[in-house]
Amino acid sequence: MKAGTISIRTIISIMMAVMLMILVIAVIISVNAFLTRAITDIMVRSTNEIITQINNNVESYITDITDIAAYARNLARDTSAIDADDITSRLLAIMESRDDIVRIEAFGTDGELLLTTSPSGSDATGNELWFTRAMKGEGDFFFTGPVLETLPSGQESLVITYSQLISYGDMNRATSPAILVIDLNFSSIRELSESANLAASGYIYFLSNDGEVIYHPRQEAIDNGSFKEDFGGVDEHVYGMYISQFGGHERLTIIQTVSQTRWRIVGVAMMDELMDDLSLFRVGLIMLATVMIIISVIVTSIVSQRITRPLRRLESEMRKVESGDFAIIPPRSRSMEVESLSSSFRIMVARIGELMNRIKATEEVKRQRELDALQAKINPHFLYNTLDSVIWMAETGDKQGVVRMVTALARLFRISIAKGHDIITLREELSHVSSYLDIQSMRYKDKFTYRIELPEELEDAPTIKLIIQPIVENSIYHGIKYLQDEGEIIIKAECCGDDIKISVSDNGVGMRKETADAILDPLRDDVQTSGNGIGLRNIDERIKLSYGKEYGLSIISEPDNGTTVTILIPHLPPIKPVVIKSQE
Repeated sequence: MKAGTISIRTIISIMMAVMLMILVIAVIISVNAFLTRAITDIMVRSTNEIITQINNNVESYITDITDIAAYARNLARDTSAIDADDITSRLLAIMESRDDIVRIEAFGTDGELLLTTSPSGSDATGNELWFTRAMKGEGDFFFTGPVLETLPSGQESLVITYSQLISYGDMNRATSPAILVIDLNFSSIRELSESANLAASGYIYFLSNDGEVIYHPRQEAIDNGSFKEDFGGVDEHVYGMYISQFGGHERLTIIQTVSQTRWRIVGVAMMDELMDDLSLFRVGLIMLATVMIIISVIVTSIVSQRITRPLRRLESEMRKVESGDFAIIPPRSRSMEVESLSSSFRIMVARIGELMNRIKATEEVKRQRELDALQAKINPHFLYNTLDSVIWMAETGDKQGVVRMVTALARLFRISIAKGHDIITLREELSHVSSYLDIQSMRYKDKFTYRIELPEELEDAPTIKLIIQPIVENSIYHGIKYLQDEGEIIIKAECCGDDIKISVSDNGVGMRKETADAILDPLRDDVQTSGNGIGLRNIDERIKLSYGKEYGLSIISEPDNGTTVTILIPHLPPIKPVVIKSQE
């Protein structure tokens, strides 16, 4: 170890101290989460107990009313033994002892008033809800309302009506069905609801078993639309408790059922108010966490800068190597580990430089061999199709045609057999294509015409040989061959900026866009690009190997609208033609 160097192990020890601080923060967060859950459970349990107490009070109150109803029911059954006025006096005595009972009455099933504690009592119409419900439920009692009624004092108030089908005795000791009615002042239910302490904004309301509001502290605001209640959530949960977002607040809703009436008591408390006791503790935790995070950031910054400074310098030198600059000297470092890494990097750079030179030479050889292999595939392909045409002419007895075709074949192979000349002029390449088209034109008996357009300034431009003829062959075999009318092939060369664009267009049957796109896709092996297995993909690969990925073929085709294949090659300085003399 050199003097003055620092081991990374020491730096790791410092980082461990930072990790401990992070651990402390994690513990603080966990404690906060635990206490939050615990206090939430306590608040929910406390609120549920309050609702349960209100439920018990309501059930106790309902029990008192049912006891009074039972007493009145027994009196009504014994009217043959007890004078009606005496019964009324007894019922009035009960009402005087309670402020919540507005009236006690009995009606016949035809609506006739039989007993009443009100001087203004009158017969029932029989259409009242309490009347019809009692008539349909013998032995059961019902609570109906609240409805607005005029009290004996002349004031209007909301009342809840207790009704039940009973037996009413007459002077002949016979009994007949009747309806017992007890009107209750709604203020009793309101007082029970308002006695609950559910924080500042909490409240309790009652729903009937059919979902109608019996009491709500904000009923007037609900009616005029200035307040909305989550009745949908209550209907969905029916019973129990749930926490939801409604009206911009997180709310705790607890639902219980009053067993005797099947009313639902709904308690609503705002979670933020229930958790007020936790706010101060959270503020303290946030302050502590903030201080620790600031300290951690400072320490991390100092330590990371100490660690990464030499590594960043080394990274900068590596990027230079990545861009191809091998004439670099990695920096020295006080860190023992980084200094060892720099030394290894220097040795590696020297070896990479040597390997790069070897790879360049190897790639040149490989590239030439690939070109030769592709050429070896294409030349036999030309010969096969040409000889096939000659055989066809000979079989038909057209000797003069055979002579013409063999002569064209000789011209055709003057370019093909130019060994060592893979680059020829564009004029020679198109001359080769012209010879091929002459042969095919004779074979197909003038089934198509062709036109070649070559500007004078492009005649000596260099190109890879034998890249146009296979495209023309595909135009004939896969496009024009199936036409009923005369076909046409147009070959056009033109300048395109610093490049040359050569297009081969035909008016053949064309193809779908999906097929055209798949022809040049190197990952697709399911598309036959040529009837003889030698296709456009080989030409595209040859051009890319010679000139780069930005050059090659493109195909535009539509069914029944022909096909255009475009070759893009660079416009390089002109060359001299390759002259092949015929041998005697």
